[in-house]
This record gives sequence, C-alpha cells and structure tokens, in this order.
Amino acid sequence: MMRSSSHRVRRCPHEGAFEARVQEGSPRIEQAARDWANAVVATSAELAETLAALKAASKGPSGAAAVRDIRSQLAQLFPAKLIEWIPLGRLLHYPRYLRAAQARLARAVANPAKDAGKAAPFTPLWESFLARSATVRDPEAAQELRWAFEELRVAIFAPEVTTPVSVTVAKVGAALAALR
Repeated sequence: MMRSSSHRVRRCPHEGAFEARVQEGSPRIEQAARDWANAVVATSAELAETLAALKAASKGPSGAAAVRDIRSQLAQLFPAKLIEWIPLGRLLHYPRYLRAAQARLARAVANPAKDAGKAAPFTPLWESFLARSATVRDPEAAQELRWAFEELRVAIFAPEVTTPVSVTVAKVGAALAALR
C-alpha cells in the first residue's frame, strides 16, 4: 500500500524580497564583472611595463635606490590576496601609480642625485608609517593614509601624472602625526 504524502512547501517570509533583489541586481553583475576585468587588464599592462623598466634600470648602478624603493612599493601594492581586499575604486588608480613609478625610474637612472633629493622627505615618513601601521587603533585612517602615500609618490616623483587630490609632504606628515 502506497501512501501519498502531500508536502507543503514552506516559503521563507523573505523569499519575495530576495527574488526582487535578484531580479534587480542580475543585469548589473555582467557590467560589474566587466569593470573589474578592465581594471585588472589595465593594471596588468602597466605592471608589465613597470617590471620591464625595473629590469632595465637594474642593469646599472645609477638609480639603484629608486629600484629598491619601487620594488618595495610594488610588494605593498600587490600582496598575495590583492583582489580579495582591494576596492574597485582604488584598483582603478593602480595604472597611474605604475606610470608614475616608470617615470621615476627613467629620471632616477638619468639623475640619481635628484631622485635622492626628492626621496629625502618622503622616505622617513613612509618608514615611520610602515612601523606604526600594524598597531594603529584606527585601521580605516591608516588605510586612507596609506593611499595618501601613493598619491604623494606621484606628486613628488612624477607630477605630470597628476593626482586627483592635493597632497604634500606636510599634509601627509600631519596625518601621520595624528594617526592613533
């Protein structure tokens, strides 16, 4: 003897809201993926150019300090889990940071003394930030300051690349002093 069971499907009270969100968001997924892909492609192309410039600059002694600094910069910009934590809006700035690094390398090789002079006010601030950043109480402020340092690199070493905000050694120094 077979028993017929009539199961009633229970609906989650929020299922309708979920379906509405899926309907609303689905068309945007493809564009968001395309935006990310475009940002990654642009960043990858500039990174390849930067790595080639580093390789070329490494062949001679002039610009050695800039080569070391830019390698360190790239290590900070491209951690192993970059895509897991970087917001798209910030990733969109990476090609500009990399173009500035390329411009700096070209200048540092041609005139290492001038590059060293430009680096003199930047380097102690950056080293102080790196030393303090792991122990700050306000990680969001530290993250914002971290990006201000990238903008400062652009402003100091490749001003023709331009920054979206005005940034100076004094402003970054003041923000670093205020970092808790």
